[in-house]
Amino acid sequence: CALMHASNLTLRAVSADESELEYENPFLEHVLELLGVTKEALNYALCKFSISAGKDTYVRSLPKRKAERALEALIKGTYAALFGYLVQQVNGKIKQGVTNVRRSFTAGSAATIGLLDIFGFESFKKNSFEQLCINYCNEALQQQFNQYVLKTEQEIYKQEGITWSFITFPDNQDALDLIDKKGSGILPILDDQVRTVGGTDKSFSDDLYRKCANHPRFSASKLQVGSRKFELNHYAGAVA
Repeated sequence: CALMHASNLTLRAVSADESELEYENPFLEHVLELLGVTKEALNYALCKFSISAGKDTYVRSLPKRKAERALEALIKGTYAALFGYLVQQVNGKIKQGVTNVRRSFTAGSAATIGLLDIFGFESFKKNSFEQLCINYCNEALQQQFNQYVLKTEQEIYKQEGITWSFITFPDNQDALDLIDKKGSGILPILDDQVRTVGGTDKSFSDDLYRKCANHPRFSASKLQVGSRKFELNHYAGAVA
């Protein structure tokens, strides 16, 4: 409930390089009460960052856009931690006091509950890094399905001499390479830019267009290049 209220929080720009929470927001009090924090502490966590140099620590402000991203990261991180905590608690209750979940799997000493969360393929009017990650997972799951459900089973039928109308299916390895191949994939390019001193959205997009321009599943019109966007042709369709 706190995270749902937190998604309605708003920030305002104090200057080009500074921002702060809008304390007048009606959802703020609910967030503070449910999370058990003060508005000053929440404002500091979202709108400030610290840099350590030797024994000294310097506090700097974040501009509004980066503070908004910090809020999004807080919501996602808290949700992930809560989800993991609940799964751990459920497994802890049903395995009769054994606290180490992995040990219970290997020893086979108790029952456990396993959860498989399969993402749905996503394509919206505005697609972000989150959609790229979700659709990347879908590409990998699709390949696993092709490999172990279709290809492997059909090989068994062939070996056993079973009369069977073989199913043809597209290979999406090139889509996975576009996303994760070392040196030329979207995610490795992003990693390189994050590690580079002075890396920016522009330097990332420029490197992306240069390295991926000739890939059959990658495209970017002049209009998209101008706004630093691109289109990725997934097995389920194109996503810009």
